[in-house]
Amino acid sequence: MDNKITLTISSNKTPSAPSAASPSYPKGSLNAALALAGLSGALHSYIGIVVFGLPSGIALILIALVYFGGVGLVAANYKRDLLLKVGLGWVVLVIILWASTAAAGLMGTRDPLAFVDKAIEFVLLGLLLRIRMALNRPIAIP
Repeated sequence: MDNKITLTISSNKTPSAPSAASPSYPKGSLNAALALAGLSGALHSYIGIVVFGLPSGIALILIALVYFGGVGLVAANYKRDLLLKVGLGWVVLVIILWASTAAAGLMGTRDPLAFVDKAIEFVLLGLLLRIRMALNRPIAIP
């Protein structure tokens, strides 16, 4: 008679349950958000260089670099959950800053491309909120 001892190690996690480290994102919404953020970055670059000119448009070029960096990092899945949370605040901040400069009547803020960009950013904001809601993770406000 063959005496064998078998050791079985089981985990409490089920294979179908998503892990906390890599949540599942709605693909269509995430891809659309990345495309809109890239488009907004391109518009900020164009407005900063062509409409405002250098050195006045340097702030817009820096904003564009943040959009491009965010798109790259989110696409590479580097701290995606954190970046999507920060992205919400970033888009809101950019819209508020534009509204305050437009109210002050600064040159270039009432350019038609600026209004197109803000429309894109509002859609982006809605997509980012939809992604957060799809994950069923409310945004914690301290």
